[in-house]
Amino acid sequence: MTRITIAPLERAHLDAAAGLLAARQRRLRAHNPLLAPAFESPAAWGSALDEGLIETGAYGAAALDGRGLAGFMIMSPLVFGPADMTAAFFAPRPAQIGFGAHAAREGLAFDVYRELYAHVSERFVDRGYFDHVAYVSPDDAEVNEAFVSLGFGRAVTEGIRGVDPVADAVPLASIEIHQASAEDVREIVRLNNELLDHHTAAPIYWPHLSETSPAIEGFQRHLLEDAANAHFVAYQDGRAIGMNTFMPPDWVSPPLRPEKTIYLYQGIVSSEARSGGIGRAILAAGIDWAREQGYQHIALHFASANISGAKFWQSNGFHPVEHRLTRAVDPRIAWQRHRVPSPWPPVPNP
Repeated sequence: MTRITIAPLERAHLDAAAGLLAARQRRLRAHNPLLAPAFESPAAWGSALDEGLIETGAYGAAALDGRGLAGFMIMSPLVFGPADMTAAFFAPRPAQIGFGAHAAREGLAFDVYRELYAHVSERFVDRGYFDHVAYVSPDDAEVNEAFVSLGFGRAVTEGIRGVDPVADAVPLASIEIHQASAEDVREIVRLNNELLDHHTAAPIYWPHLSETSPAIEGFQRHLLEDAANAHFVAYQDGRAIGMNTFMPPDWVSPPLRPEKTIYLYQGIVSSEARSGGIGRAILAAGIDWAREQGYQHIALHFASANISGAKFWQSNGFHPVEHRLTRAVDPRIAWQRHRVPSPWPPVPNP
């Protein structure tokens, strides 16, 4: 491999960085044509790169060789309060490498990424950011291998499908599915709490934080106030036993978002009602609605460790387009890296 040097990422590097991202998009779209074609052009990345570089607390690094920019990486802090509705899905103080915040020349990613991460992560570890997040494509094998070699593991998967009908979905005489309105908010909040409780189980282990309840309920009410969103709730014997919630795809990175995409925010069937086709029936109703509204694609996220959820969504046509990878650095490194000589003699081995 050509010798590379690592330097701070500067605005002078951004045109070349946009070119690397555009080349990556072309490679990824060869695997998955659903991805947004506009981002095959460097011009589509320019403003986002500039904003990412000047974001408060962000730091970027450039990998340089004899041909110029071989790769780059930008890391940014994510800080939100314990009552924020997303607090349960992230560590309290993470630093992230966004989907549009990294790229390398083809064939160089493994070595270049390892060097870049070593450089940028040190800045954040020294500032007390011990939980690191990276967003990658499942079709980018070299990038995935680089992050895995650095101690990252998969935490969340984003999937996308078209609005073609759900296979094997059949009407169920025992349930009634209807589009919810504001008066259903209590049932919707209750079902969402069931979903959050499901995420606490093995092997997911996401906490259900009571501090986030007011924000979550407020967000649900906000969704219900906008007719462009939709909640499909299934009732059995007068009891709500499942739902799907649809909203704008605000949490889907634009390069991964096809035109006319809607986001499936919540999907839940009560534990006692699973495996009877209810989840598929609710999904079919929601997809029929999306198709009638003119949408062409549906995106969602699921916990990668959610065994039942991952099987359900992928068996119903959702193709993974992004993984959120995470790494937890042992926080004891804080005093290890900056320690003073100990006043006590070493403890002998037993």
